[in-house]
Amino acid sequence: MAKLTIRFEIRTDKLNQGGKAPISCMVSISQQRKRIATELSTHPANWDKSNQKAIYRSKKEFFKISGSNMPSAFLMESDIDRINGLLEKIRSRLNFIEDGFRISDKPYTAEDILSKYQESQPSTGTKAIEKPKYVIQTVTNFIDTYIERNKASRAKRSLGVYSQLKKHLEDFEAWSNIKVTFDRIGLSLFEEFQNYLIEHKTSLNNITIAKQLSTLKTLLGYARKHGFEINQSYRDFTIKRQKLEVITLSEGEYRTLKAADLKGVSRHEKARDIFIFLCATSMRFSDYDQFKREHIKGSTIQLTMKKGSKPWEIPLNPDSLSILDKYRELAEPLPKISNPKLSKYIKEVCQVAGIDESIEIVRYKGAEPIRNVYPKHQLVSAHTGRKTFCTLSLERGASVETVMKWSGHESYASFKRYVNLSRVHSISEMERVWGKTEIMKTG
Repeated sequence: MAKLTIRFEIRTDKLNQGGKAPISCMVSISQQRKRIATELSTHPANWDKSNQKAIYRSKKEFFKISGSNMPSAFLMESDIDRINGLLEKIRSRLNFIEDGFRISDKPYTAEDILSKYQESQPSTGTKAIEKPKYVIQTVTNFIDTYIERNKASRAKRSLGVYSQLKKHLEDFEAWSNIKVTFDRIGLSLFEEFQNYLIEHKTSLNNITIAKQLSTLKTLLGYARKHGFEINQSYRDFTIKRQKLEVITLSEGEYRTLKAADLKGVSRHEKARDIFIFLCATSMRFSDYDQFKREHIKGSTIQLTMKKGSKPWEIPLNPDSLSILDKYRELAEPLPKISNPKLSKYIKEVCQVAGIDESIEIVRYKGAEPIRNVYPKHQLVSAHTGRKTFCTLSLERGASVETVMKWSGHESYASFKRYVNLSRVHSISEMERVWGKTEIMKTG
């Protein structure tokens, strides 16, 4: 019985406007040949005739060999991998069909193979592989779908990151003349997009870029779970994250802030009280914003955290109780201030209190460090309260497990980003564990 021969070739006689040639699959049995249109195409410069597959060429090689001056004709490594992967799927399908004829011991021709292949095409053929609705949809269009589907369950601020990502991807598409579709956004495109953000988005540092790339990975994972066919090599892209400085108040600064004379300025008094309450409870701003009197249960606060929708309970202490007592006549447990205003006012309060230690902040743009020095009060925000709670609780002797229970952290990896044990505490702990030392004299 004659055996099936499968060969892939490009039709240089049918170049499209972009200079690409369609790829055909030739099936042969006993001199009988049939052609299958794969609906794939590549530039002749990217075709390896002897090995019957697409081949990657650098931009310099490609434009030299092809003589093309059209950026859209250039194929990235992810494009080449996609084409070769689909060609292998076609080859496997044809071999599977032939095996079926052989097992049943039925004679078959190239026409029989073609007929069976076309029957299977709606679910497993080339058209279904190459151009289903999910594959050809651009990532930027899907971001709109994602935001719409999640706006009822996600905070508006967190979805704003996806809107920013969409804008960066659209700018990248305009710059590169490449449409970012699910089937081509693999490892190579991730690297190209990262380089674009570093080189052309001058306002973004590495931390912001890492956030954008992480958001893109999350989006692709969501799309994959919902049935989109995605170039899986994107999973091999590693996002490099810079360790951030943890800004907290020291024990001395916390006491200084509590005792500072604010000259009766109402906005400063209220901002300090709210901030001290956050420092004494580990509460996030989002939970302060939803905090009601019914959440006070005897000597504890009990509510469902806005972030993660987790139940949370923390005992009240003298500092948090004194703040609640001060505002006992209000309908709400505390005065209400917006997050931007609270962060602005608490900076002003910390400046009045003399919290002005010089802090160096280092950010990177690519491999280039950008160093700036700020007085500490400029770096304090509403979220500093939660970090201060975790740090001071540990320094005052509470165990890590207890502080994590109070703050609602479930993993140590996330908890440790909130802790900035002071130099004084480090020295005192060394003396407690190893004994006090005499300062060495020199000279």
